Amino acid sequence: MSSSSAFAETARAYADGVRVLFAPAGLPTGERGGSGPISYQDLAAQAEDLAPVSEQFTWEAEARLEDEDPMARIQASTSLLAKAIADLQIGAYLLQAAVEQDEEYEFAAAETERQRGLSGFGPDEDLLSLIVGEPETMAPGIDRGNSTPGSLPDARVELSNSVDDAIDLISSRAGKVGQSALGGLVSIGAAELISAAGIVGMDIAEALGQAEAVTRLYVLVRSYISGAIESLIALVGRPALEAATDQALEWINEMKEGKLFGELLLKAYGTDQIVGELHLQIAGSQAGLEQFAAAIQDVDKLDSAFHQQVKLAEKLLKGLRFVGGISAAALPASTVVMAAVYLVLGIYIVLAGGDYIDAPRLQFLNRVPGVRQVVEVRLAVVQEG
Repeated sequence: MSSSSAFAETARAYADGVRVLFAPAGLPTGERGGSGPISYQDLAAQAEDLAPVSEQFTWEAEARLEDEDPMARIQASTSLLAKAIADLQIGAYLLQAAVEQDEEYEFAAAETERQRGLSGFGPDEDLLSLIVGEPETMAPGIDRGNSTPGSLPDARVELSNSVDDAIDLISSRAGKVGQSALGGLVSIGAAELISAAGIVGMDIAEALGQAEAVTRLYVLVRSYISGAIESLIALVGRPALEAATDQALEWINEMKEGKLFGELLLKAYGTDQIVGELHLQIAGSQAGLEQFAAAIQDVDKLDSAFHQQVKLAEKLLKGLRFVGGISAAALPASTVVMAAVYLVLGIYIVLAGGDYIDAPRLQFLNRVPGVRQVVEVRLAVVQEG
């Protein structure tokens, strides 16, 4: 089986297992003959069966981040972000069930109330489609109409506008999510921040600590939260994460001094320089009209793809707030661990934004042919011999 086939098969198995886990009690669900859990013991057994699939999916997606095909790398990034959200949602569901079991609820009696609450944190089909890599769930790009530019002068203007919009939107979206993730770390002390940075290099299950609550469901809660964090670390990659952490800590310290993260990011990206150089290239290019039209389309697709990453990152931030509220009895060291997760997510979205625009000063990731590369390749003129 090829690596792409293995990834697709594992992704489908994980998504199907998630559907069954959240299905109403006894309801046949999914493509593999599963049914919704009918008891707390059945729920725990299903979650235990799904856990190794979740872990395998992370490995498969991480390997796919090195694929020769840039679209495969984009898909893997999106899948890992979506999978981190699903793992957190599973953790929330299992925690709710663990609390019910502690309070000696009957599973069937709690089912109606549980199903009312599932819509608040259960995975929807759009999220599961992103996990398995279905492209139709990608966010739409900028609508510039269906017509091809009528002339080269028009094409130059349109491509320049497309470049301006994409770089501005990618930068501003990365800045917004980066501010949400990293800005929350401004208030914690230097010692805690250093501890959080150290955790990203550790085994996450070990970093979460040994809890007082050690029943079967509580152990699974920690397992799936750990899986979500490992997905994020895989998304960045440990070498890039280690290299970028010092830069992130520097930004946090600068924000403590009152500097705005958006301004720090624009400087780090070097957006003015990129835009200026691309405008000169567009103005002087001898490429034909079809090449300009292709460049416009590709730049807009980049904005669309990054928009999807940002939407998932924002959803993940909401899910992380749930984890921060779990008691120390169920999740020891949650404060420092969550600080580490916010740090990793902030680093990823900033590095991914830099990758999408080809920021020369933030080349920790190189998975996407960014705005600069797209324009250079599309407008290249082959010299005839």
